[in-house]
This record gives sequence, structure tokens and C-alpha cells, in this order.
Amino acid sequence: TLTRHRPRRRSQQSQLSRSFPPDTPYSSSSVEEESFFQKPSSPTSPRVPEGGDTVDRGAHETNALQPQYRERLTARPGSGGWRRDPHVVLRHEGQNRPAVGGSRVFSSLLDNVLDNSDRRQYGMGWVGRMFGRSFRRSVAQDEKILQQLDDMEDHRPMFTYWVTTVQILVLFISLICYGFGPFGIDLQSRSGQVLVTSLSLQQVDYLEPANFWFGPRASDLIHLGAKFAPCMRVDDKISQQIDKIRAKERETACCIRNDDSGCVQSSQADCSKTISKWKKWSAGEAGPGGRISGSVCGLDPKFCDAPASVHPYEWPDDITKWPICRKTNTQFSIQKRGGSRDKSAEHMICEVIGHPCCIGIHGQCKITTKEYCDFVRGTFHEEASLCSQVSCLNDVCGMLPFYFMETPDQFYRLWTSLFLHAGILQLAVTVLIQYFLMRDLEKLTGSLRIGIIYIGSGVAGNLASAIFVPYRADVGPAGSQFGLLACLIVEVLNSWPMLKHPNKALCKLLSITLVLFLIGLLPWVDNYAHLFGFVFGFLLSYAMLPFISFGIYDRRKKIALIWVCLLSAGFLFICLVLLFYIIPVYDCKICSYFNCIPFTRDFCASQNINFKREEPI
Repeated sequence: TLTRHRPRRRSQQSQLSRSFPPDTPYSSSSVEEESFFQKPSSPTSPRVPEGGDTVDRGAHETNALQPQYRERLTARPGSGGWRRDPHVVLRHEGQNRPAVGGSRVFSSLLDNVLDNSDRRQYGMGWVGRMFGRSFRRSVAQDEKILQQLDDMEDHRPMFTYWVTTVQILVLFISLICYGFGPFGIDLQSRSGQVLVTSLSLQQVDYLEPANFWFGPRASDLIHLGAKFAPCMRVDDKISQQIDKIRAKERETACCIRNDDSGCVQSSQADCSKTISKWKKWSAGEAGPGGRISGSVCGLDPKFCDAPASVHPYEWPDDITKWPICRKTNTQFSIQKRGGSRDKSAEHMICEVIGHPCCIGIHGQCKITTKEYCDFVRGTFHEEASLCSQVSCLNDVCGMLPFYFMETPDQFYRLWTSLFLHAGILQLAVTVLIQYFLMRDLEKLTGSLRIGIIYIGSGVAGNLASAIFVPYRADVGPAGSQFGLLACLIVEVLNSWPMLKHPNKALCKLLSITLVLFLIGLLPWVDNYAHLFGFVFGFLLSYAMLPFISFGIYDRRKKIALIWVCLLSAGFLFICLVLLFYIIPVYDCKICSYFNCIPFTRDFCASQNINFKREEPI
């Protein structure tokens, strides 16, 4: 749109020209036009070849008519759009030709295929018609403006159909694989009797946030690719929590039941002195190689062959750095079969009743039973003996494993979350917006430009949301949809001199924007994605949308503004990247109120699993 198209004769077809309103009556005053569609009279009927029939005759006439219809389109090589030949006059739907058989069927079918009478009118569109927008007569009669309007290309909304289809398929496949979560707006409670490491049944109260969009749970959405900052960068708060767990685990040892009912890794305070024995290595009673860190239930460097503790790969005197044993040696197998009471191997021959369980979406780990882990919907690691041997954050995030085990790097969640939805209700809203609004805009802009606006606004909105609300899992193209709303506002600004009441048109769009920001105060709706998606959508739309020049000075001013908008969008995106990776925001209570106002006590509950009390061992 930065260079003028080659001037060409303006089309006088009322339904095919952007410079005429769609309801302008069609007039036909050419005798030549009428004679074109009339069947020429001939004194003698054309001779039909022998062996032919009516179908052959219809096909013969059809082939003769095909070049006339093919000439209606003027294709532009290397362009996503197409134009009509201004010298060709098309008949309207419902005007039948005096033909029979295959020619009439072909003509009607080809008319529907080649017809583009619903051209997207610049400055109007679906929203303009809905709000009763109108043009000024003085501008509508300007030949230079009419020429620019007719020189604009037509586009088909291929990107809209593609992205909507992908979003629908992704949600339904997700529901098939993961099912529905609890429906509602508050925390849902579930209680039950669960077997814990004390080998007794305990009452466990399990809380998780409900989903009023009628879709999967928050943890399942994270597995699918939701925007979740701890999976995209190293989070200091989560790293500190993991370090505290490991420091506490470093002081644990194997707690062995006196009645040989089992053993579990625990601290000395959690191991009952009455019914259990806490086997802790010390300087007086050291472990293999003089180790004083340990022991560990079911794990010992003396009884492990893979990986073996041999020089230079000896296991350190720190149980939090021990690897998972993939193969035990024959000495351990003989002792276990013989049932000998070797004190140095007590922690190896006992039945381990607790293993690491990853709970919640913030990397919490707890050594517990499989029944308890399944009840709280955690990930049970039966192959491991310690929490330091598993990466709970890797389990929470899913998707592609981290390149380095302790370094989250799933930055691609910025755009994968655009294709996810929290539920069927949110998907229905997205489909309606994209079918009526985005499809209408793509007819004007084309697939490439609307794709840049849609994805650019969505990625920038998700990045801002990950900065200010890092511990919430959000999905959906909220930022992209507000970018489309900004696109409508830019169109009104570009067509300001053409509109009869531009102030009213702008106020209506701004009022809708304000209402949508208020809706963003509800949970599971990302208001930061709305805000920054709107800002980036405005900048990108001003640079990408085609515009009408109302003079040489106006054209130069718009070109300068286009460069300003592009540079501003790039600079703002770089600032967001630096704020996300270099200067992260962890504690901003005021920021959370812009994203969700707690109308009830649990209305804005964090999307995590909470427990009302810890069970004693």
C-alpha cells in the first residue's frame, strides 16, 4: 500500500466497486449488453453430429461459453488477491439465460463461483453496517478517492478459516485426551480416605480451582502449551523453594518399621521412635566409603551397578546428588532372597512404601504413597527414591523436555497458547469473533497482513501477561482479538474524512473496548493480554492496513507514521523481552487486581492445588 497502483479505468459495476454502496441499484443501459446474453437467431438449427445426444450438445455449448466467463477475472501474478476486469459486465443472480441443459447449469454454477459482489467496502465493513455508518457525499464523488478505492485488491479469508479450524480441532482433541475439569467459579473440594506412608487411612481434603469455561483443568492446559512463565524461564522463587526442599532432604534418612512392614525416607522428627528405627549414617557408623549423608531407602552406591560408584565417577557424600540406580548388583539380590539381617543393608531389603510425588503446578514434591499421589492428581515416580532425583517442573510443563534439566526454556508457549482454549464457551466466543470480525477484515487486508497482526498482537499480549501475572496458566487468543479491535479503530482513523459522523463511529468502538476490559476482570480472562494486544494491534494495524490518501501531504504523513509505528512496536517488544528475562517481576499485588478482582474469597484463587492440613506419618 506504500506505492500507488497503475491507474486504470474505474469500474462502474455498482455491486463490484468499493466506491459504491452495496444497495445501489443496478442499471443496464447498453443495447450491446442485452444482445450479449441473447441467443442469436438462426434460420437453420445447428447440425448435431451422428451418435450425439442432448448431453453432448450441452457440453459442446458449455465449452463455447467458458472463455467468456474466464475473462471476467484479472489475475495478478505473485499476489494473494485478485481484481475484476472493469470492461466486463456481470449479470446478477436470478437473471437466467435463455439456455437449456448443461449450459444453463454451468452458467449458474460459474456465476456463483466467480461472483464477488460482496466486496469489503473500505471504511464500512461488517461493524460499520451494524452501527449504521455512512459516507460523506462530497468525498464519495471525488474521482481520485474513487480511483484508489477501486484499485484495492480483493482477498479471501483463508487465514481466518485455517486458524479457526485448528483451534476447534485442538480443543476437541484435548477434551478427548484429558476430559473436563470441575465446572464453576470457586474452588472445588474433594475428600476421601487415602493410604499414607504411615500405612493407615487418613482423611485428605483436596482443593482445585473450577473452570467456568467448561473445559480441561489448569494442569492439563499447561501440558498442552498454555502460557505459564515458570515453564519459559528460570523462576527465582520456585528455584528457592526447590533448594529448600533439597536442603531439608539432605538431613533425612531411612525410617524402617520394627515389624518389617516397610520403610520410607523421612526426617528424624517424622520417624516414630516407638515403632520405627531411623537409620542415619554418622562418623561412628559410616556408610559405604565413609559417607555420613544418608541412608536412603532402596538406594546405596555399594549395591548399584548402573551407574556404578567407581573412580572418577564416585557418588558424592550428598544424597541430593545421587543418581537413580538403574541396575542393582548380585550381592544385593542374594541378601534380599536370603532374608539376612545385615545391619548395613537394612535400608536396602525393606519394602519402600513411599516415592517422590510431584504435586500442583509449581514444582512441589513430596515422598508419599501411590494412592495419595493419585488422589491429588500428582505424578508418581516409582523409579526414584528422592525428590532431588526428579524434575517436578519438567513434569508440570510437559511438551518438549528442557534442554537442561533445571533450566526451563519453553518460550514457544507464547504462540502455542493462541491455539488453545480453556473450554467450549471460550471457543464459541472466539469462533464468533473470528467469523464475523476477522473474516471481514481479512477481505480488506489479505492473509499475510492479518496473520502478522493476529499473531503479533497475541504473542506480545502473552509476553506481557507472563511478566505481570507469571503464576497463572492462561490460554486463548485474547491479545489477538483485541488486536483486531484495534484494527477497526485504525480503519476509522484512516477513513476519517470519508465518514459522515466519524466521532460517533470512534466512540462506539471505544465503548466496546472499555466493556471488554471490564470483562477482563473475571478469572480465566487475561486482561494484560487484552491491553498489550490492543497496543500492538494498533501499531501493527496502522503499519499494515491499506489506506486512502487525501493529498500528497497526507500520503507522506501516513508513510512517516507507518515507520514510527513499526519502530515503536519493535522497541516495545524488546523492552518486554528484557523485562521478562533480565528484570523479572515476581511480587506485584497491585498488578493482579488489573487481571482479576476478588468479588468472593476464592473468586481469584490461584490455579494450584491446596491442602487444608498435612497428614502425620
